[in-house]
Amino acid sequence: MKDSPRLSFALPVRNGAEFLPRLVDSILAQDLVEPFELVIADNQSDDETPDLCQDYARRDSRVRFHRNSENIGQVQNFNRVLELARGEFFRWVGFDDWLEPDYARRCVAALQGDPEAILVTTFQDHIEDDGTRHYREYHGPRLTSRDPAARFRQMMWFLTADYGFMDPIYSMIRREPLLSTRRLQMVPRMDQVLASELALLGPFEHVPRCLSHRRRETGLQDSVRLRRFHPREHQRLQDSVVGYTRPFLEVLREAPLSAAEKIRCRGAVMRYAALWGYRGNIGRVRRLGRPLKQLWKTVSRSTSAV
Repeated sequence: MKDSPRLSFALPVRNGAEFLPRLVDSILAQDLVEPFELVIADNQSDDETPDLCQDYARRDSRVRFHRNSENIGQVQNFNRVLELARGEFFRWVGFDDWLEPDYARRCVAALQGDPEAILVTTFQDHIEDDGTRHYREYHGPRLTSRDPAARFRQMMWFLTADYGFMDPIYSMIRREPLLSTRRLQMVPRMDQVLASELALLGPFEHVPRCLSHRRRETGLQDSVRLRRFHPREHQRLQDSVVGYTRPFLEVLREAPLSAAEKIRCRGAVMRYAALWGYRGNIGRVRRLGRPLKQLWKTVSRSTSAV
């Protein structure tokens, strides 16, 4: 379409009034010369979010506001805002994140420089509300190979490495390849499953600068987090080794790879499952160990007193 923007920032949001202005202001301050839009899908917020969004839309024609008729859950709202977007390039944004002014310009240039690349990552940091900053730069192999099986295996490695190394879902993506995927599904670790599917579609570019900032929400109970994904169907997302392994294998089943390539990629999935299963068991042992340790200290004090 002649009037379509080059880039769509896509904001799925529910009750984000506290942090929303910081994000929106950082997007509208982008120094990209080419036209871009901010598409907002409000998921029945009951705070001031709709009023804030409508005010931005009235004041700036680049902002398009949509309000869902019911709470469809976070997963489907991510897919909804993708359907509303019009740009050649696409970037999901979280309501509590923010971007550097040159983010869009540098990422668009990277994708324009490699027509085969479907996605471009940058360095990013994660900030907790107390100011704690997690920032890691990875300078090793990335997903630049023209071999889809090699990219898939490399992605499975990233998904077991430090979370600060890469976040494909919060990166700039070519919209057409993204629309060809199964998008975000109601499965455990749906963002990682989509990342593995994107790895099969084309190479990734990378801009080695910290251009994206993410708020890291800590102390959130799993039950609350899962209910955000969908208010009624969240029980389907309970984590288990079998539950979070199956979607990756389904991605591989439909991938245009040879039988030998699929075997090697399944090996990467099994490694992923083994590592996360081990880490989960270590976590349970540690949680069990805390009360036992406290009990041992209590018993030891009592014995010493006698």
